Amino acid sequence: MKLIILGRGNAGCISAMHFAHFRHTLKQKVEIELVYDSKIKPVPTGQGTTLQFPNSLFFNFGANYINNFPTTLKLGIMYEDWGLKEKKYFHPFPLGTYALHFSPDEFQDYVCKNLKIDFKERDENIKSYDELDADYIIDCRGKPKKLNNYKKLINPLNCALLASAPKKKNDVKWTRCIATPDGWCFYIPLPKKTSIGYLFNKKITSTQNAENNFKKMFNIDNIDFVFPFEQYLAKEPIIDNRVLLNGNRLFFLEPLEATAMGSYLRICEFYYNFLFNGSTVENTKNEINTFVNKVQDFILYHYSSGSIYKTNFWKKAKTLWQKTNTPELNLALDEVSKMSDLDMQRSYSNPAEFALWPPFSVKQWKDNVLY
Repeated sequence: MKLIILGRGNAGCISAMHFAHFRHTLKQKVEIELVYDSKIKPVPTGQGTTLQFPNSLFFNFGANYINNFPTTLKLGIMYEDWGLKEKKYFHPFPLGTYALHFSPDEFQDYVCKNLKIDFKERDENIKSYDELDADYIIDCRGKPKKLNNYKKLINPLNCALLASAPKKKNDVKWTRCIATPDGWCFYIPLPKKTSIGYLFNKKITSTQNAENNFKKMFNIDNIDFVFPFEQYLAKEPIIDNRVLLNGNRLFFLEPLEATAMGSYLRICEFYYNFLFNGSTVENTKNEINTFVNKVQDFILYHYSSGSIYKTNFWKKAKTLWQKTNTPELNLALDEVSKMSDLDMQRSYSNPAEFALWPPFSVKQWKDNVLY
């Protein structure tokens, strides 16, 4: 079998890592080729991961990646001014686990230079799937030009301002998520700098006002990038039984909870079962739809108790949650509410309770931030 992965962004590299590792469990030979256009550059922002990502790096590169791929540790998430219980709430990761922060360009360069076993790269701008001689294609080339074949996902944000600040000595080892009057701001400590992003709804707050508020609240001198976005999911994740969509070609959601990298990995698991374990197109499509919708719902749940700000943005965010409030998430919340401290400790290694989140994470948010 020949598998071509289109695009060497985060999703393309994760797809290459996943299939390069797990194909060795197969009886058949699988050839993997990564095809990309080097003129397309990564979005210049820091990246945070979920707990699954370091394992994927280890499977492919061994412990050596720690010395050769520049990262900082992510030991949890600090929520500041969310909800109404505490001004700050730190969501820790279970003892002995960690996630990472890194710059996407450095991650992508590292993967393409070091993933060498029976792995090919080709720098080429592909215009049509018909140009590719492959049994299957995983398309990770980023947001499509048109969203005609996509459905909208529900979220109160649609724009981000990106900026950089000098690296602080002995900075925090976690992601900061800071509520603002216009939305929220991420603060990601990287090895060489600090990546900061101000997220807002441009239908509520003008870009100019958001820039002014961003600079004033976080002492920012310059805005590096204005990134308007839509949030969407492909109606057909698999095209013609041959083309499998991943990354922003498949869906996009805001960066709260750093779901992107973990989601790309989970999508790869669904596709692996489709390619090698007999899962059908319809079943794979349903799995992807269910998973992405759960990610959407849990992110939206974070807005359900508002913040210290009583602004139009937070009113809209709470209203969106009230309209979306799903039975599946409510069931998960009820289940974790019944768990004792001992049950919670035992759940650290359990499968996810809801999309990417284990019972520990669901209960931590429910108990410490919401009403």
